[in-house]
Amino acid sequence: MDSHFEALYGIKPASIQPLCVIMPFDIPGVTKELGLSAMTRGRVFACGQGAGFTLIRSGMSAGFVGDCTLYLEETPCRQILFLGTCGLIRHRDDLDIGSLVTPAIIHAFESFSAIVTNTLVLPEPLFADNTLTRTLPVPGVNVISFASLHEEEKHLALFDQLNAQVIEMECHAFFLACRQIHRPAGAILVIADILQEKTFASSLVAEDKKKLTEGIRQACQWIKKSL
Repeated sequence: MDSHFEALYGIKPASIQPLCVIMPFDIPGVTKELGLSAMTRGRVFACGQGAGFTLIRSGMSAGFVGDCTLYLEETPCRQILFLGTCGLIRHRDDLDIGSLVTPAIIHAFESFSAIVTNTLVLPEPLFADNTLTRTLPVPGVNVISFASLHEEEKHLALFDQLNAQVIEMECHAFFLACRQIHRPAGAILVIADILQEKTFASSLVAEDKKKLTEGIRQACQWIKKSL
């Protein structure tokens, strides 16, 4: 297992610290805010060592995040926090670019094939384990974990039917994997776009860039304070 793990993560299993923070991609500013100078690349994942935690870049998608979490079972990891971004499904006065939220209920539509063939089945909701984020003073939201950026705006009526506030790709898989390996979990999401208004493909104006940067900074500050 040691050689297998090291090939995937770029570090030995014993180097993993008790708290792991998983992020799906390089969120701008995170490594600097968390005091990491470099990330060690494995064949699939990358790791950086902070003061009291290991930061792991998993890659985007439910499969990568889920596998990244499952492989931590036979390591010193004892708690896992997910740090990611999400899109606001509908405009809200109380949420904006840069706002922090934490998942409360998650609905998973992780089959790309079902999405594009319009054969989606309503999933059972997953109640997120927020053991690590219970004291975080941010709202809990209903989340859609959705396997396609291209198709998301075509399914707004479905998201409204489920009373969902934000959309992303990985949270459902993350919490299921943490449950599978019996690790306490939590997730912090930073709103980075708004469907139909300020999409993920759009360039943010200076004011929104500032809000997003501040939201990321606040998320990282909370992680450091919670160690």
